[in-house]
Amino acid sequence: MNDGRIPSFHVVAETIPEAFFRAMDLVWHQGMTIRTEYDRKDARGNYIDPPSRDARVLIEVRKPFAQPRYPKISFCEIGKYIAEIMGAKDHLVVPFNELREGLMRGEVPKEWPYAYHQRLFAYPLADGSVLDQMEKIVERIAESPITRRAVATTRVPQVDCYLLEDLPCLGEVQLRCPTDARGDLVLNMDTRWRSRDLYKAWCDNVVALTFLQQVLARQIEKRTGRHCRAGSYADFSTSLHIYGADFNKIQGNAERGVRSFFEQFTAESFAAASLESERVKEFLILPQLEELSRETQWRFTPESRGILDDLIGGLRSGRYQA
Repeated sequence: MNDGRIPSFHVVAETIPEAFFRAMDLVWHQGMTIRTEYDRKDARGNYIDPPSRDARVLIEVRKPFAQPRYPKISFCEIGKYIAEIMGAKDHLVVPFNELREGLMRGEVPKEWPYAYHQRLFAYPLADGSVLDQMEKIVERIAESPITRRAVATTRVPQVDCYLLEDLPCLGEVQLRCPTDARGDLVLNMDTRWRSRDLYKAWCDNVVALTFLQQVLARQIEKRTGRHCRAGSYADFSTSLHIYGADFNKIQGNAERGVRSFFEQFTAESFAAASLESERVKEFLILPQLEELSRETQWRFTPESRGILDDLIGGLRSGRYQA
């Protein structure tokens, strides 16, 4: 019986693929059945899609760079998405005052109302200036690695309250940097999400954000003069869901001999079938970054091209781990 309570789950796993499978298992089998604003309807207004499965879920990945790191399930060009998370498309975001005034007039933005990197590294202030929140929290950690105050937000109420469908899913990033038994700094990343597509978005989100995590660890290392490595990653989603439109890809079809996702895999076999970083780097990430750098529709600025060049050079040299 549905009593209206949204269930809560906690997943702890060694790797990204294992964490994904265990979260899928919980949300699919024990998640709440609930409609979404994206469920499709026919011409008569009847639902085409079944209701989603939904839960509050806290997921910890103990070793996000452990291999294999890349689940085979991906719905984006991961190299290009990493570039976006690293700021290559921030220049496409509509300036704050222009965006706010347009939204208050009921206009739909013609370009991007935000990017996650833009909100974290160039947070828009009312006077037209921006604040680099991540630089500030890296400074906090460099001054006091045990701080619990290294927090950055993506929320801009003057804009977000007027957005219809593009309200940022990622809400907050927090960094904590304890020391290990050898005295080295270990950068842990926590993120908080208002809403998350588990099946089609979680894996790509986590791969890209942990890529950023290692970059921030290098910045802390440079500021402190102490070795700093990327540690665990955790995220909490108040709505981690599987859309009804995706059920046919998960539940299989017995009549056609198509096994369900959970008949095909266990957590261990799914992780074992995932991909190693080096292979993904050579065959997907670097080719996608190089293709992106040649594309003209994004109108890349010199700063954007510098980000792409740094990513390509850093991956080729081993300075960044894919």
